[in-house]
Amino acid sequence: MFDLETFVVRGHRKMIDHYRWLRDTARSEEERERFQRRMMKEYEALRRYTEQQPRRAQWAA
Repeated sequence: MFDLETFVVRGHRKMIDHYRWLRDTARSEEERERFQRRMMKEYEALRRYTEQQPRRAQWAA
């Protein structure tokens, strides 16, 4: 069975890992900072999504 929540969380984690790799291989400090900001935005999006999960379960009940 397809689990949408697992799919979304894995997607966020995959993007975080990708931005981490880009940050670690960046050629300039400016690029590193840009990828770090993107990575932190993705962390924040994942945090917001996981915090909303119990509420969604309550709405479905």
